[in-house]
Amino acid sequence: MPESLQLRILSCLDASHAVGTSVLSKSWGSLWTCVPILNFSSCEGFKHLHVFDDFVVNALSRRAPVKLDRLTFKRDGKCSAKLLQTVFDYAFLHGVRELEAHIEQTIGDHESWTWPIWSSDSLTSFKLRCNYVVGCPYLEPRSGSFKNLTTLHLQGVIIKDLDMFSGFQALDKLRLLHCFVKTNGKALHVHAQQLSEFTFFFRNQNVNCCEMMTPKLRYFEWGGNSLPRLKAHLPVLDTVVIAYNGHCLKEREKIMFDNLLMMFNTFYAAKSLTVSASTIHLLTLFPCSPPLWDLKCLKLDFSPRHMYIQSRLFLSETLKLVPGVKAYMLHKSHDAKCTIINDPNTESPCSNSQKSTTQSHG
Repeated sequence: MPESLQLRILSCLDASHAVGTSVLSKSWGSLWTCVPILNFSSCEGFKHLHVFDDFVVNALSRRAPVKLDRLTFKRDGKCSAKLLQTVFDYAFLHGVRELEAHIEQTIGDHESWTWPIWSSDSLTSFKLRCNYVVGCPYLEPRSGSFKNLTTLHLQGVIIKDLDMFSGFQALDKLRLLHCFVKTNGKALHVHAQQLSEFTFFFRNQNVNCCEMMTPKLRYFEWGGNSLPRLKAHLPVLDTVVIAYNGHCLKEREKIMFDNLLMMFNTFYAAKSLTVSASTIHLLTLFPCSPPLWDLKCLKLDFSPRHMYIQSRLFLSETLKLVPGVKAYMLHKSHDAKCTIINDPNTESPCSNSQKSTTQSHG
């Protein structure tokens, strides 16, 4: 078997299984040390997490000095910041292109790690997911620090710098899920000239203002219990998703309503719009003039994950609002199609089937 094919096979395995092939024969003995892809997972045959931690450190120390294409690190339980730092530093030093880490939470000072590696010209994709909160201090605006980074996904990450994305000159896709953004009443800045996709979703935090300098943005998604004042010029925007969940104090409803209208004015170029049931409800609370966009597709999403109030009464009352909201949203979009996602009833103002159907407006 050609060595290139052997390495390809080993790259598909978890690191623990790849190392296990060293007992097969002399030719396989040290082959695992040259694999360009490393996959570490504590779920792959490790009864104790400290055994997994020792395995990761030993495997990295024994690996041949060859470049990495991708490294994935998944660990249950509380992960030491030192171990995570060791893995990341190794990846950067060996020219990793794609780096992904999934952890429950960290122990130690997760907000102020000391990172000796502050830049990487090879890194194109970075994904860090934490179920609680984790610091990532090297993700700060440094011109050219990660000049080839195109994909950045962060979940449960503490964001202190409100203009942290301006240093990533090639950033194309940005996804922020349940991150802890320390705005202190200030605006979150998303300045990325090449950005085409942006997703921001959170549950228990208010971002009052978001300023975007993203002239190439084509996809925008915002979800959670708050709608910000959005300041942006998005001339090529195509697809918008508003997954507002309605978890809002009554005295703040007018603020959310005004911010939603400001968003609609910003989305003048959009062709496809998806709004949650809670967004539909919010639109009917106060009078307003219809938007001037020319939509091609409108989707009304009744998925439970986008609703703070998940009662049959709320669904029933919101469904009654659909015809009025549909007429409002498609006031100047005579050829647009309307779709209901997860229709709670067998029949609705937009569809005749339980799931969803599409019909022309008018």
